[in-house]
Amino acid sequence: MKDVSTQHSGVFKVDEYKLSDQMTIEKFRLQNGLKVIILEDHSAPVFAYHTWFNVGSRNERDGITGIAHLFEHLMFKETKNTKEGEFDRILEEQGGKINAGTYLDWTFYRESVPKEAFSLIPPLEADRMANMILSEKQINAEREVVANERRFRVDNSPDGQMQEALYKNAFTVHPYHWPIIGWMKDIQSISVQDCITFYKTYYAPNNATIVVVGDVMTQDVLSAINKSYSHIPSSVVPAEDIPSEPSQEKERLVTLELTIPEEKILIGYKVPDLLNPSFNVMSVINGILFDGHSSRLYRKLVADSSMASEASGSLDHTKDPGLYTIQVSMNDGIAADKALTIIDEEIEKLKVEKVTQEELERAVNRVETSFWASFGTADEKAQNLGFYETAAKDFKKVFMEVELLRKVTPNNVIEAAKTYLQTSKRTIVRAKPKQ
Repeated sequence: MKDVSTQHSGVFKVDEYKLSDQMTIEKFRLQNGLKVIILEDHSAPVFAYHTWFNVGSRNERDGITGIAHLFEHLMFKETKNTKEGEFDRILEEQGGKINAGTYLDWTFYRESVPKEAFSLIPPLEADRMANMILSEKQINAEREVVANERRFRVDNSPDGQMQEALYKNAFTVHPYHWPIIGWMKDIQSISVQDCITFYKTYYAPNNATIVVVGDVMTQDVLSAINKSYSHIPSSVVPAEDIPSEPSQEKERLVTLELTIPEEKILIGYKVPDLLNPSFNVMSVINGILFDGHSSRLYRKLVADSSMASEASGSLDHTKDPGLYTIQVSMNDGIAADKALTIIDEEIEKLKVEKVTQEELERAVNRVETSFWASFGTADEKAQNLGFYETAAKDFKKVFMEVELLRKVTPNNVIEAAKTYLQTSKRTIVRAKPKQ
């Protein structure tokens, strides 16, 4: 690694990717381990500033489930240098947009701000990386906010209850078993010391990646980040000790009675992780089944028959094997088992009949279009780069997605369908209207 310049002593350039003749993505590292990814994009006078932490609900344990999500709230509270509410006020006065997110494998904080306000961001973000006040008062206030959020999103939400039941039953030992928002008993019992330990361990520069995209100059960004963050010490991040989920050998079925007008069904198939070569094949299979009105299952369940009001599929983009989820909401007193029969028929066809080249290309084109549509604004670019650097360990892998999609063949589809879309390796949550 080479020192970028004497102007930024201790900042090393470690990678780059040429996006176009006008744009190059560059990756740097500070001596304390902080990674910085910069993409100059002068097409609009704005920039996005993301901070990604390599921690999510996978890094929790029973007793502190939900602590990663709790921190998403705590990070907007008081620091040693910034009063509560001051962070939001400063950025909103500049016309900035602020948000955050927590997932199974990561937590990130984002700002989209006019270019003139750049100098404000690194000191504010560095301050809350190093100087959060974690007191009984602060934690109890956000504990209640999170508890209410859980009541709204899970306890009083049919879809939330079904999602929670799916992952709870699909995974038995892996941390994907518990909900990102946490079990209510844990939300109510997480201690101040739990929070201090979690913060000192995971909210450290060597566990973080900053992504800056927009109307900025790379040297100015490096200078500001080096000045704001270089004094923050790295932490000792423990090696992950994540138990491997045992192979599922039998279909699991959960039936719920919920306050819903018609039946719903949620099906989760065990699928490979983000870096597995079959992951992109599963993305294409989802495109064949659900992407667009002419897709196989959307047409049979919704467009042509009106059997269901909604039908969709989604794929977990996770570090470890996750789920391919199919969700269907039925119409007019029609039993969810009828939809399940049609789903099974179409999946069996995928295992024995080659998709035509035309259908395959149509599915690939739809997936590719969705991919590039999520790469438009500075904020979207920053999110993609931060996600792949954190979840896939290399931001450049985002640009391999399209190339891998185009290489999918009809034989790949048959092989992946046989391997992953097995009834013995799926979990079903069926919801019926409460009588």
